[in-house]
Amino acid sequence: MDKIAIISDVHGNMPALETVLEDIRRRGIDLIYNLGDLVGKGPNSDLAIDRCREVCQVIVRGNWDDTIATAELNPAGRWYHAQIGLERIMYLASLPNAYDFWLSGKRVRLYHASEESVFKRIHPSHPYEDLRRMFGNTPFTGLDGRPPDIVGYGDIHSAYMLSLSRDQKVLFNAGSVGNPLDRPLATYVILSGELDSQEPGLFSIDFVRLPYDIEQAIEEARRLNTPDVEAYAVELRTAVYRGRQKAT
Repeated sequence: MDKIAIISDVHGNMPALETVLEDIRRRGIDLIYNLGDLVGKGPNSDLAIDRCREVCQVIVRGNWDDTIATAELNPAGRWYHAQIGLERIMYLASLPNAYDFWLSGKRVRLYHASEESVFKRIHPSHPYEDLRRMFGNTPFTGLDGRPPDIVGYGDIHSAYMLSLSRDQKVLFNAGSVGNPLDRPLATYVILSGELDSQEPGLFSIDFVRLPYDIEQAIEEARRLNTPDVEAYAVELRTAVYRGRQKAT
């Protein structure tokens, strides 16, 4: 079977990203699909963009990517803007909304946050109707083609998988590589199956959680005077959201 690593929400955390990439390499996985939010929060947005461009075959745009690339920025946003530079900003602005492919007879769709936009946030506790709408074809995802059987997304930094049994759909969240808010472990997903095959077959969705050098990431953030560094440090150590200044 083919294997695809699904990573999300790196947020400029290079120790976490390199730990995940080493685990992916060790498992012999060659395909890496990225659900966005390469930038913001952590100290090394520039390096995260460069590394993800190097190793990922697919990258979709996240809400931080969109904001840093297109919005009028406050001081925190301008800090990241200056670090990233114009060429990377243009790259973030060019990223697609979503990516569809076939896996063992299942149509899979990947995007950052929801079927509507990079800013509409969906949690597994939302009503069934909201979760079901995640599988719709919309102007954001594209109106053509068969709606997906499996949807994977990021954004909420909390990994889960949910079977919508009455509709025979599967929804999963890949968690976060660089800023997890469920457990203080770098998290990603492995999809296994026959890539590009429309014939029904075996497939699996597996979650991987990895310890990494959290203190190294915090020290780098302090060294660079990253915005909201103390809130960032608490989040990395505890996986509890502390709030921070947004880029806009």
